[in-house]
Amino acid sequence: MIWRKQVVDERVRNAQNKIYREVYNVITLICCISIAVKFITIGVSFEVILTEFIILIGGSSYYGFRSTQLGLFSDEVEMHDATSKIPYRKKTILYGIIFGLVIALFMGINSAVNYADSTQQGIYYFFLVSLVSLFIYVPFLTAFLYVSYYTTKKKSDKVNEKNLEDPDEW
Repeated sequence: MIWRKQVVDERVRNAQNKIYREVYNVITLICCISIAVKFITIGVSFEVILTEFIILIGGSSYYGFRSTQLGLFSDEVEMHDATSKIPYRKKTILYGIIFGLVIALFMGINSAVNYADSTQQGIYYFFLVSLVSLFIYVPFLTAFLYVSYYTTKKKSDKVNEKNLEDPDEW
């Protein structure tokens, strides 16, 4: 079979891409609302939110993989760094620290509320669990996010260099 290239209006293609981005944002919002409602009504259980978790992680992982494979990630980082006061690399590190803090506080509060028999024991559990979680999750998440950023950027840069050398294959 011979496939012919169709002529596509750039305005139509950009409008379609805008709609796809909006649909992705709506689906992400619906999944986050569903997770919050399930936590409030059913309780905290990973099995309850597994579908939403797979949708959120799967969609963002696929986007990250494809943008790296096409060399778009480097361009996105470059555009971000040109318009933002804080470089993307530093934001990645900051997000790791913030996520680690949030997890540590959540685990500390959970331990104090669910396992303490008295107020004094609750305060002790909160600080103990929060501090230990802080020492575990902040370095782990920061390192994980930074290493994933660094490797993704490197791979995307290589794809861009290859595309500059041989633009016909792109």
